[in-house]
Amino acid sequence: MDYKSIVDNLNPEKVKQLLYDLGAEYVDDTKENCLITNTICHNTKGGSMKLYFYFDTHIFYCYTNCESMSIFKFLEHYYKTRQIDYDWYEDVYTVALNCSIQKSLDGFSKVERINLKERYRKKEQPKLNIYNSGVLDTFNKYYPVEWLKDGISKNAMDKFNILYSISQNKIIIPHYDINNNLIGIRGRALNKWEVENIGKYMPVKIENTWYKHPLSLNLYGLNINKDNIKKNGYVFIFEAEKSVLQFESFQQDNCAVAVCGSNFNKFQLNLLIKECHPKEIIICFDKEENKGEDKYFMKLWNICQKYKNYCNFSFIYDRENLLDMKDSPSDKGELVFNQLKEKRVKVK
Repeated sequence: MDYKSIVDNLNPEKVKQLLYDLGAEYVDDTKENCLITNTICHNTKGGSMKLYFYFDTHIFYCYTNCESMSIFKFLEHYYKTRQIDYDWYEDVYTVALNCSIQKSLDGFSKVERINLKERYRKKEQPKLNIYNSGVLDTFNKYYPVEWLKDGISKNAMDKFNILYSISQNKIIIPHYDINNNLIGIRGRALNKWEVENIGKYMPVKIENTWYKHPLSLNLYGLNINKDNIKKNGYVFIFEAEKSVLQFESFQQDNCAVAVCGSNFNKFQLNLLIKECHPKEIIICFDKEENKGEDKYFMKLWNICQKYKNYCNFSFIYDRENLLDMKDSPSDKGELVFNQLKEKRVKVK
């Protein structure tokens, strides 16, 4: 995938239109070397005129908060700021390629009015595509040193069928539904440029097919760990697949699953309740809080508050600085994780 060519070929006129599509209040195009607009990257409304798009580097730069961003990073940041569930292929890759929004999403475009009959019509259960698992034969069995150093054992990689793509230089992470059907394939990029400008994780493309799936309609690792969750009566909800794999080396049953993002939704809750009947759901998201802020705490609190009537909810909150910024609660090993777990915040 030549992501760099998409970045290098960004057209200022298309970028300007995209910014307006995303809700920019005004785009200043009078400068010779850049566009300037309000910081919609981290503000849902308003913001200062300090978001720049430079013509020579084709990079966005936010001078108040986000700093340097490729168009891929910019779009991801935009969606996450508004807590919009996005599809990487449709809402990041395709938009970056065409510089235009193809569909309506809450937060930056008008939602069509629907009549009362349609509003209260029972929604159909969304369905996931099922792919032929034979496509995984395209990849190699290999244990990336980057993950071995990060506390992920060879046994864990074997158990979760972790593979490697030589041509794409990616760790290959197959995703399965509760019935062990292959529903998607994600790749963890190892190329430095790709990590910094596109992102660590994204769907994998093989020939002309993107092996993508709506991450919000599944929980990574549930197909393997569901019996442990049933037996123990609790489940740990992590952000990334890596945490589920790290947990496999802990001296306790693996009761971890991953949302592959930073949100937990009603569909995922229903899936857990239906399949595992947990007595407690423990949110274990990556550490994000800056000093003097309470956004991160309140985000976790609100997730638990929203669903507390369905199950007992709690969340891990690092009061003692045992983690570094962006760390998962599993990153520092089992001892630290258990310390964090013991002091988790219970929402009643």
